[in-house]
Amino acid sequence: MKKPLLAAVLLGFGALPAFAQIAQDSFDASDPFAQRFKEKSRFELKIKPPKPGGAVKVTADRENCADNLDVCTASGDVRLEYQDVSMRAETLTFDRRSKIATAEGNVVIDQGPTRMSGRRAVFDLEKKTGTLEEAEADLEPTFHIIAKSIQKTGEATYVIEDGVFTACSIPDPAWSFSMRKAAVTLDDYARMHGVTFRARKVPLLYSPYLLWPTKEDRVSGFLVPGLGYNNARGAFLGLTYYWVTGRPTDATTELDLYSRGAYGLGQEFRWAPSAESAGVFQGFVARDNAATLCEPGTTADPTKLCALPDGSSGVRSTGRATRWKLRLDHTSSDLPGDARAVVSIRDYSDVNYLQDFERSYNLNASRQIQSTAFLTKNFGDDSVNLRFERTETLFASDVLQERTPSLEYAHRTAKLGATPLYAALDASFSQLFVNRGKNAAHGSYERGDVHPVLSFPVKDIPWLSLNARGGGRITWYSDSVTPLTTTGQEFSGDSLTRRYGEAGLSIVGPSFSRIYDFSLGPFAKWKHIIEPRVDYGYVSPVNGLDRIPLFDETDSVFGQNAVTYKLVNRLLAKGGGENAPSAQEVATLELSQTYNFQDPQTVAFAGTTLIEPPRRGPFQGLLRIAPVPAFHLDAQIAYDTSASRATSFSFAAGANWGSEYAAFTWTASRPILTTAPGPPPPPGIPVIDPNSDFIRASAGVYLFSKHWRLDTQLNYDVRQRMMAEDRTLLSYAGSCYTILLEVRNLRSTVTGFPSRHDYRLVFNLKNIGTLLDLNGGIDKLF
Repeated sequence: MKKPLLAAVLLGFGALPAFAQIAQDSFDASDPFAQRFKEKSRFELKIKPPKPGGAVKVTADRENCADNLDVCTASGDVRLEYQDVSMRAETLTFDRRSKIATAEGNVVIDQGPTRMSGRRAVFDLEKKTGTLEEAEADLEPTFHIIAKSIQKTGEATYVIEDGVFTACSIPDPAWSFSMRKAAVTLDDYARMHGVTFRARKVPLLYSPYLLWPTKEDRVSGFLVPGLGYNNARGAFLGLTYYWVTGRPTDATTELDLYSRGAYGLGQEFRWAPSAESAGVFQGFVARDNAATLCEPGTTADPTKLCALPDGSSGVRSTGRATRWKLRLDHTSSDLPGDARAVVSIRDYSDVNYLQDFERSYNLNASRQIQSTAFLTKNFGDDSVNLRFERTETLFASDVLQERTPSLEYAHRTAKLGATPLYAALDASFSQLFVNRGKNAAHGSYERGDVHPVLSFPVKDIPWLSLNARGGGRITWYSDSVTPLTTTGQEFSGDSLTRRYGEAGLSIVGPSFSRIYDFSLGPFAKWKHIIEPRVDYGYVSPVNGLDRIPLFDETDSVFGQNAVTYKLVNRLLAKGGGENAPSAQEVATLELSQTYNFQDPQTVAFAGTTLIEPPRRGPFQGLLRIAPVPAFHLDAQIAYDTSASRATSFSFAAGANWGSEYAAFTWTASRPILTTAPGPPPPPGIPVIDPNSDFIRASAGVYLFSKHWRLDTQLNYDVRQRMMAEDRTLLSYAGSCYTILLEVRNLRSTVTGFPSRHDYRLVFNLKNIGTLLDLNGGIDKLF
């Protein structure tokens, strides 16, 4: 539901269209603080018309209200009831002929969810109109109006003289809007004159006229103007208009202006034609005078070298450019035949857009843009899927891969008739396109693939489980690539058919267990299970391995003959008492290793020397601990016995208590290279370091009291000994308002790219929405 904001007071505008509010969706949902900034308006007035007719009932300490009297008088704890109106006062005069009640002294009038009180009231019970002097009104959910007079002129119309509006506790509200005069029509507009916004008693902002919707439905109008300052583009002003284009659709248009000449135009369109079908389109185009460019050329300054899309060397500079991004998402789950369609498209004008504009660290560091669309139909154990896909990987050179389209069929593992066998099948026919950059394969081709698998499970032995499987794969390529040479690789024009067989055996058990009776924490019984597992896999040698155009995991199958053995320790716990819940797994420890009976197939790249990997793979360990839902710990390690060192390590732990939390992650990788390094890359092309070491930490806690809260997120690159990103959000929640201050520092890990320092200051008013959103970043609504 779109609701208005009292935003015109920010700039002192005159007669303005209604202001509106819209959820600020982002391309990336991983922003940890995005939802904290949003405050939806909850101003609603819903009065149902009462049934006509009925008698007026008056009770009081003293009353003269016989049915044969035209004028009823009463005093002392007077109570009047008629239809949906209830009135209390010290004295009352009621004219039965005109049905006008005149009340004085602590007058209280209740009608539906609204309550009005004052010194004196004249009220027409039949027309539900009247005037209340020295009045106060309480409206749902927590709004208050104090005015010299409140006049109800119609069933849903009010006139307020010299009024104060707030959602805070009275008589001394933390914030309020005072108005000289206001004409309010429910489910229409409030037309207010002489509006002043006050913090306590200090006037801060003023508007001579403000038009504010009171509609229960969405309302077209301007959003809160965006204000801020950025060191690269100067002062910022963002003007946004929200337009209700129909019951299932709406649109938002944004114009952004920077004092140093940059400007942008954004458009969002949303639709929801049914409960199971909805979509959104977002696009933003910016004429940027501080764009990071990579252009052909040479330079002696190594900090200005960069890689062009084809992988060749270029020169980095800052200049004027048109830049854009777009998003299209649509889901339909109510298509004929119970089919389902999903579209998800993302695209950017250049990779530097991610670093220059996006606020999310995941997007800043992203090197892949993926778009996909599919139409799928399930029937029993079978499914048919029509898939389109486009993936652009951005690094030293751009790699573009497309499916246009791929028709896929899958038969999930199911019993084969009355036999003890189970069958599964994957099959597809795809039109593919690949461009891996300069001196690499570039072109379109077709691929057909059939992959059947038969399995024979044995589960009759309680302490042992066996599953034997066998199958094969046939893949046809309409084109193949030439073997890698010193000059590169290209499509040869010759078709290729790949064939291989596969077999395997999985053994789980024999299992051993023991039960322990002792109390620890919430648990009274423990069960330790030791379970060995063995998984053997064989893939016959693959023909034409060096001629296969690699696209996805379907193509990257190598001949192998290996066994993986694993020892699994599981710890289960159960609470005491008859009503205790069933046992839960609180810890798992897995130890495993893979042994190759023969060297796996590999392909040597031109200019490199292949180093055969050892037959015995790295020793791997996995530990998971989750004794209660509020705590978890995961740790993994891979140790190469031949090199006598760990090749990868990760540790993650997190805890939450109420709305507070803390999380820590540490990941490290030290891979063993299977090929000797080739010649150094051309100048300007970054050298990819295979080693990585990264720490992420986040926490959210209250400070001093429930009013103050601190949230922080840190991303530390151990290899480069630098804090890649730190974000801190300090918020103060008052009784009827919230103030949020975010500070973010993003330090570029790429030579020549400047670091970013952003801030954001937001004022949210209780049940009203966002009054002010001031930021120094360059991230956009879209």
